[in-house]
Amino acid sequence: MAFEPQPYTTLPGARFQPLARELGLARYNLLEVSDDSVNYEDLFGSREVDFVVHDGTLTLSGPTYVRNEDPMVCVVEGDLIVDGPLVIRDLDLYVPLWIKGSLIARDLVLSLDAQVFIEGDLELTGNLVTYGTDATHLVVHGEARVGAWLRPSLRGAIYLPAAMPEPIEGDALAARLAPTLDPRGNLPLTLCEHVLAGQPLLRD
Repeated sequence: MAFEPQPYTTLPGARFQPLARELGLARYNLLEVSDDSVNYEDLFGSREVDFVVHDGTLTLSGPTYVRNEDPMVCVVEGDLIVDGPLVIRDLDLYVPLWIKGSLIARDLVLSLDAQVFIEGDLELTGNLVTYGTDATHLVVHGEARVGAWLRPSLRGAIYLPAAMPEPIEGDALAARLAPTLDPRGNLPLTLCEHVLAGQPLLRD
């Protein structure tokens, strides 16, 4: 079964509303939430920054595959709860997903230029996969509970709590990848497809 990616703003159940730029810049300090890693000028240069906000908890049903089409800042003023995996695969544009509460999902995959900032906890019953570029960000200010952390790429700014399990990477990861995953092929895309389809990433 093929999954078509879509922007945050069109996800079923999402109610993102535009926020005035001046209010967004005053209310949401990206440098602060990113632990001094990135600011709006780094992402958007001299362009104006657009903000959209979902009030309250956002609940998404089933596998969720995100690829945004326009640069913006997407804020969830509450928890983000996904009944399944969340796969974010942005390419050549920056869309920070700022979660004021916690992110609860089965799996979380950050690919290419994906950026997620979580003020609460990260709770995954499955795996965290970070396979991005230097622009990739994952910052968790609360606690993190995941099954395993797969880190095929060491690029990106990944700031996780000290209690987070050590990532599986390098030769150790290659040895444990499921037989259906070929590290010599387009592994980033194949990992996304496997997670969305509910297929295992690691050998038993």
